[in-house]
Amino acid sequence: MTDLRWGLLATGTIAAEFAAGVEQSRHGVLAAVASRTAERARDFATRYEIPKAYNSYEALLADPEVDAVYVATPHALHEEWAIRAAEAGKHVLCEKPLTITAADAEKVIDAARRNDVFLMEAFMYRLHPQTRRLVELIECGAIGEVRAVDVTFSFDSDENDAARLGDPALGGGGILDVGCYCTSLARLVSQAATGIPAVEPTRVTGMARLTESGVDEFAMGLLRLPGDIIAQLSCGYLLTQDDHIRIYGTTGQLYVPKPAWIHELRAPGVSTIVLTPSGGEPDVIEIEATQGVYAREADYVAAHVADRQGPELTWAETLANLRTLDRWRTAVGYGR
Repeated sequence: MTDLRWGLLATGTIAAEFAAGVEQSRHGVLAAVASRTAERARDFATRYEIPKAYNSYEALLADPEVDAVYVATPHALHEEWAIRAAEAGKHVLCEKPLTITAADAEKVIDAARRNDVFLMEAFMYRLHPQTRRLVELIECGAIGEVRAVDVTFSFDSDENDAARLGDPALGGGGILDVGCYCTSLARLVSQAATGIPAVEPTRVTGMARLTESGVDEFAMGLLRLPGDIIAQLSCGYLLTQDDHIRIYGTTGQLYVPKPAWIHELRAPGVSTIVLTPSGGEPDVIEIEATQGVYAREADYVAAHVADRQGPELTWAETLANLRTLDRWRTAVGYGR
């Protein structure tokens, strides 16, 4: 397995969480960090004992002692800096969503292909033992044939986050920020049930509460997925809801009261899946994660860097999810 020297583009909350994860990883080291201001870069570097701090992203990309770059900028900047990182010969882990639209993602993937570098969208929850156990239960027929999925990821953001997430120029909105987890999970269930990779819905409908600038504060969506599975999705950045996953089958149901994407489960610890057979008693399945999600993510990149894609988070998977998000945002009237 390759040990990777990481450079971080941006110094926000998610960059801090990833930096802490790299510190706990087995095959990654923090080599450099870049911010638009020298002071922020220096402060971040001091906090995480990173040897190099740059006051421009360009300078970090020019550093020959950086192997891989974590793009943690606002959504609207992902495309530019993922492409520029690839063109600098750096392997790329980019925060979700990879880009604002599927068409933009095609450009990033093309850059990775042309420059022969690793590229992956950072859906860390897909690598969590809870998610992998959920897939196993579906694949082994624990609830019979899957019929329906219900997924919610929604929160009420603070003033600073609300300003960023409400800005259409920055790719704001609940669908892109957290609804992407909902579509990813629903599609994963369909893939586990049918054995078809990178599935896409045959139909997408939805409604949302939109701001004056056309950004979705919260939204709901309905998908019809391969396997004749119906998925109900709910997301938002200005509405607190109970995050959960429910999967209904012909002989039972699965319930995840705390999905692997919530903050509490980003650290090592125990999570649960509740399996309830039709007419039977609930069985609480405990799943232990011995490694934090970001440490696991960094090691996953190191393990698959020679493959140029993550086997569970392929380029085809990223494009399928973004095309679904494109259709959901269109359905709710985003930008109107």
